Amino acid sequence: MVRRRRAVAVVVLGAVLVALLALAVRLGGEVAAVAPGDGPVPTGSTVAVVAPGETLLEVAERVAPGADPAAVAERIREANRLSSSLVAPGRPLVVPAGR
Repeated sequence: MVRRRRAVAVVVLGAVLVALLALAVRLGGEVAAVAPGDGPVPTGSTVAVVAPGETLLEVAERVAPGADPAAVAERIREANRLSSSLVAPGRPLVVPAGR
């Protein structure tokens, strides 16, 4: 009986770990794309860290007040090789200098 409980616990724990890993990849899998520490920040660029609850558009508004936020967000997305506009809190983003 103890063996069976242990086996069930191991299977359940394994399933939970796999689910958490899948969620982490889905939500923050792009973190490895470009982050400080992977290499130097391009000349004329800065790094902005995503605040909790902040969207990419809000990051764009914060780092480039007065500029078109959609255009700035697109440049940030391209500079960081993001496949979408979803960003995780705490993620550092390379912000290209204005053109």
